[in-house]
Amino acid sequence: MIVKKQFLINANRNDVWEVFMNPEKLATCVPGCKEIKVVSPTRYDAVVELKAQLMKLKFQATGELKNAIEKEQLTVEMTGKPLAMVGLFQNTMTVHLSDAEPGATMVDYEMDIQVSGKLATMGSKLMKGSLSKSAGEFAENVQSLFQHS
Repeated sequence: MIVKKQFLINANRNDVWEVFMNPEKLATCVPGCKEIKVVSPTRYDAVVELKAQLMKLKFQATGELKNAIEKEQLTVEMTGKPLAMVGLFQNTMTVHLSDAEPGATMVDYEMDIQVSGKLATMGSKLMKGSLSKSAGEFAENVQSLFQHS
């Protein structure tokens, strides 16, 4: 399943880049992120809860920064499993930052999400709808970091 989105942040690209390169700060923007542990400069473990219709799924996940072009692009690979059902997921997310207007940054991203096991039987429409909603909340949360600084 491919999900592509973009959103505008009213902050300069350098500041937005710093947030995206700081897993602990970025985790405060991820809807449902319950905990994060930085393992190394390019790797972290997280526990995330995702609400999908009438279900709440809790995941144990590991994220790894695969590549980064400073202040322009980064790719993160996240793998994990739900804690209460059989299944796995893998998500490769590529983020592009560009200047949109003076003092604003356009964030374009693409997620390539693959699921297996019982998680896959939930159906891509259900998962895609939940991910789209979470993506919108994420964008609002990132923007709020800059409104309060």
